[in-house]
Amino acid sequence: MSNRQLVKLAFCVCLLPFFFSCSSERDEGSEGNGTLRVQVSANAEVLVGTNTRVNDGIEQEVPDVNDFSFSIFKGETLRGEWATLAEFLADDELTLRSGNNYVAKASYGDVNNEGFELPYYEGNQPFVIKRGQTTTVEVTCYLANAKLSIVYTDDFKDYFSEYTAEVTTSLGNTVNYVSDETRYAYFKPGEVQVRVKVKKKEGYSQEVTLKVGEDYALEARHAYILTLDLDAGTPSINVSFSDDIPNQEPVTIIVSDEALSAPAPYFTANGFNDDQPIDVVEGKSAEASEVYAYLNAAGGIAHCYLTTHSSSLIEQGWPETVDLTSVSAENLSAMQKLGFQMAGLGDKKDKIAKIDFTNVVPFLEYTEEGTEHLFELRATDKLSKENVEPLKFRVSSKDNQFAVSAGQSVLYGTTKMKANLTLDGDPARVTYWLKKGEIEQQVVPSSIKSNGISHDLVFKFDESQYADIQMEARYLRRKSTLNSMLEAPAVSLYLEYPGDVWTKEATLHKRGTLDESWTFQCAKWKKNELGAWTMQAYSLTDDAIFLNALTDSTKYTYRFVKFDESQDIIGASDTLSIVTEKEFQIPNSNFESCIKEKRYDASGTGGQDIYIFYPYAENNLSEQWWNTRNLLTTSERGSLLGATCSWYYSCFPGSVPTNEEKLTASWHLNNYDGQSLTIGGHGDEGTAIEIATVGWGKGNKWSGIGKNSENKTAGSLFIGTFAENVEQYGRTFSSRPTEVRFWYKYYSYNDEFTKPYVSVEDKNGNEIGKMEEELIISNSVNEFTEGIIKISYIGHETEKAAKIKIIFLSTSSQSPATKAVHGSLNDWKGNGDSRHIGSILTIDDVSLVYDK
Repeated sequence: MSNRQLVKLAFCVCLLPFFFSCSSERDEGSEGNGTLRVQVSANAEVLVGTNTRVNDGIEQEVPDVNDFSFSIFKGETLRGEWATLAEFLADDELTLRSGNNYVAKASYGDVNNEGFELPYYEGNQPFVIKRGQTTTVEVTCYLANAKLSIVYTDDFKDYFSEYTAEVTTSLGNTVNYVSDETRYAYFKPGEVQVRVKVKKKEGYSQEVTLKVGEDYALEARHAYILTLDLDAGTPSINVSFSDDIPNQEPVTIIVSDEALSAPAPYFTANGFNDDQPIDVVEGKSAEASEVYAYLNAAGGIAHCYLTTHSSSLIEQGWPETVDLTSVSAENLSAMQKLGFQMAGLGDKKDKIAKIDFTNVVPFLEYTEEGTEHLFELRATDKLSKENVEPLKFRVSSKDNQFAVSAGQSVLYGTTKMKANLTLDGDPARVTYWLKKGEIEQQVVPSSIKSNGISHDLVFKFDESQYADIQMEARYLRRKSTLNSMLEAPAVSLYLEYPGDVWTKEATLHKRGTLDESWTFQCAKWKKNELGAWTMQAYSLTDDAIFLNALTDSTKYTYRFVKFDESQDIIGASDTLSIVTEKEFQIPNSNFESCIKEKRYDASGTGGQDIYIFYPYAENNLSEQWWNTRNLLTTSERGSLLGATCSWYYSCFPGSVPTNEEKLTASWHLNNYDGQSLTIGGHGDEGTAIEIATVGWGKGNKWSGIGKNSENKTAGSLFIGTFAENVEQYGRTFSSRPTEVRFWYKYYSYNDEFTKPYVSVEDKNGNEIGKMEEELIISNSVNEFTEGIIKISYIGHETEKAAKIKIIFLSTSSQSPATKAVHGSLNDWKGNGDSRHIGSILTIDDVSLVYDK
């Protein structure tokens, strides 16, 4: 193995251990004693490469452990510290708690002291005091800094008349190695730079400083030897390392006269002077239009190192030290975001480059802890020459006095706020964020009026503000809170009762006193979007606001607002939204839709087929409002001597659509009883529902024995359901009509009369809308006549509707009368079209009116 190498030496000297005992800690609730025995040793063994140990190379005695300092920690808390073990031995006041976790630390020297004969040893050992037991703590200290020796070969010494070396560290220290130095120097673990100064015996006679390879990373507990050899044939300096060091790359430095005489790289400053700070207000640009450095390297650019001392930049991802010739994409992106630009340092680097700080300067922050930012540039060319001294660009940031404040308190519901910005800089670069809980929204001042560093701002918001305004102003990384307190609401709106909102009218209430500067506004919703605000006409009595001419089934939002001279809202009430009731019309109230279902088939006997009718379309539950008693009156067929036969006169439906003319009671009376009743719907065309009293049941008879009726039941048309011969009146309904209108005809039999029934109930079943007076229909009417039933809500005007009931009967008699009317079918056909018929009410075009 060549002796011209950097070698990590390992050596070991173990000293006799030092023992010390002390009493255990006394603690609340703790009883008994324990003994602490401390044993400290120093191990000078060092490492080479990975997991390799050697025992040669000891050039200095290991320090006496009695000179080591000693300390005990509990977590991060220092419990005791002694300059030497002797002092620790003499301390009889230390008390440690049994059961707790501690760490013993022994050390010698100072890792930040770098140079010859400055080793630093350190060792740590955790321990726990146990009551009644002896706890032995063995602390072994190892070399905690690195050691480096520089060796010159005979060929090297023969070629140069003078030579020295120097090592520069990350702490800024420089350690000089004279030509005959053989000792190790000690360094804090980290990167170091090695330079050699040489002067040739023959040829170029000037002293030249050369950088030896890249920066070297030194590790604790390692020994290194850097060997410099010379190849006179090239001529070149060859730098080699121990074969035990992994991933080595050979380093060759050309030392021909031409190479040595070539000028070293140098920087030229533009817009600043080397190592002289320029004063710049944070956020502003430098006074010079451009701030940059030119790099000139006649020997070709090899490396260009930028070291930055700026906490604000580094916090934002700017690298502390970077080789600009091989900067990573991540670091370059972070630097470019902060304004950095460069040219001539990429893959095609040659001899000239530009490092531009012009747009970096505005990002340099002023802080109370420090205002100066330092950028150091140093370069190495391909001949291993460096610029003599780093170029230093210094910036002293000045306070831009950034601050914001709100004006006086503003009215509740305002959309406008004034504020003041203090800034020595461009106010347009400040952003503002309106905060509402976890959500923030950027807002831009509608106007900025500047007077020196004072800037008056006006903000306009998209909507009224109903809570104290909280904003944050941001300039670069500075933030300032801008809060404006809202005054108490001048007025508020409320709905006293849910029932105060009708289909076309509503009554709102207000709290507070208003002058003429306030305007009442309304916004009408379209689908799920709030429409434009418009002035709303209203009448006012005390605190009641009366509204009319509203649209049914519509959402409205109301508010009071106050405008300034610019017609901006500077005050508003809370908004109040209402939804008007719907002018709902009962489905199929013109009775054009009816389901026809055959109940009994008489095709086998030649009798009368029986049908049942449902006054709604198909099986759509939302449309099944109207119902009848048809299931009841068609539920039984006739019988003879207990046998079920085809006497279909026993089961006719009481409610029949008029377009099924031959099945109506009126048609039967016209054809078999000499009547002249009109049949059909209201108007030129259409269908009505005929509601007739019918006789029905198995006891019905139609023969020479008799023509009596088992049951006599009034025909019925009602809102509700019919199931298992039970009528359930009413259906869920949230509107409040003021009238029910319909068209009717009436055939009164046996001087009977009928009274339609209408009722509106609340959710508890209480009647809140009742008929102002009964409509009694007693006289026969053969042409359609309009019936009107007014609904009164007196005493219940503020209550909401939940159900509506409408009932039509052919007669109001509890014992209705019927007349036996024989049809065309004889006894052999069961008298199938013979019927028992009473009073007849025909209904069409039922409508609800909502005029309040």
